[in-house]
Amino acid sequence: MGRMACVDVRAMPLQILLQRHPEWRALPAVVLDRDKSTGVVLWGNEHAQARRIRPGMPYAAALSLARRLRSGTVADAEIERAVAAITQRLCNFSPRVEPSTRERGVFWLDASGMRHLYPSLEAWAACLHDDLRDARFLAVVAVGFTRFGSYGAAKANSQSIVFHTPTEEQSHLRHIGIQRLELAPALRDVLLRLGIDTLGDFIDLPASGIRRRFGAEAAELHALA
Repeated sequence: MGRMACVDVRAMPLQILLQRHPEWRALPAVVLDRDKSTGVVLWGNEHAQARRIRPGMPYAAALSLARRLRSGTVADAEIERAVAAITQRLCNFSPRVEPSTRERGVFWLDASGMRHLYPSLEAWAACLHDDLRDARFLAVVAVGFTRFGSYGAAKANSQSIVFHTPTEEQSHLRHIGIQRLELAPALRDVLLRLGIDTLGDFIDLPASGIRRRFGAEAAELHALA
């Protein structure tokens, strides 16, 4: 049976910003959609999250919660250069690497056959993780059997994980909280208000009404699931 891995370089634009300003790592820091007082928060580090600063929040509101807040923007060109550099590194670990076009920082790798080159899939994932860390990118690696199963696990876990059976992957997937995915804040809030707390709840929704009720992003995610 084929194996699929997902690499999630968490909040990649935020990591790029903090590489540019390492002195901000001990302070609340956010990435904005535009470098203006009317900007909106896209990503925040753990210090910002501890002050209840969330994606989708106006910059002015975030600043009222953390006066020492540091902020900046990350150009699309910077993100594309990072995606290209990471893709090149990942090609050292798999013959097939696919960067996500929907979510920058997510990559899928064909993990089939890696058990013949490494002591285990856990060892392969650890080598991959360490290589990205050497490039100053923190990532989570999830090795499973499907694109969405490995994706959900990579988003939901703080450490790399390897599934050994499709049933194990599916069971884990259904219990992942919706808030662990990088959904648009408005979509996330609507789902939570309706009591759709987990990916299992979301997957069980009838496909025919997803786009009409929740929009294109939800329909694309549901189709992938």
